[in-house]
Amino acid sequence: MKVTIRKVSELDEVCVEIQCQEVNQEVKDIERMLSLYALALPVKREGRNYTLTPREIYYFEAINHDVFAYTKEHVYEVSYKLYQLETMYQDLFIRVSKNTLVNPRVIQSFFSSINGRMEATLLNKERLVISRMYVANLKRALKGEKA
Repeated sequence: MKVTIRKVSELDEVCVEIQCQEVNQEVKDIERMLSLYALALPVKREGRNYTLTPREIYYFEAINHDVFAYTKEHVYEVSYKLYQLETMYQDLFIRVSKNTLVNPRVIQSFFSSINGRMEATLLNKERLVISRMYVANLKRALKGEKA
């Protein structure tokens, strides 16, 4: 696959064009990833409504019956269930525990902890525990493989 980036000063927004001989599964996967990248998620914080793009979200966490989206600096309430977010963003977020989905692009480092668990440090210096049940999924995702 060849990737070309061209700066066009007249454009108001980023425009992506895929050129191919045939529309195969790889092309469909690329299209899906690009469309998910821009998909805005409605969230709430302190009684106000906002929208977040997936690239802004570091991780989702379910606490009791509520789901929260964590960004670099803030925490937002999400109206979706964790399993719905996992389906919506299956190519962008990885489940790392029963109650957490993480954006692998914001993982700065990780190391093995006790009992087969791992601990990830995110770009904002937060730490997440990765359940041993999900360690293999995370390793595959960081290598660019599908779970």
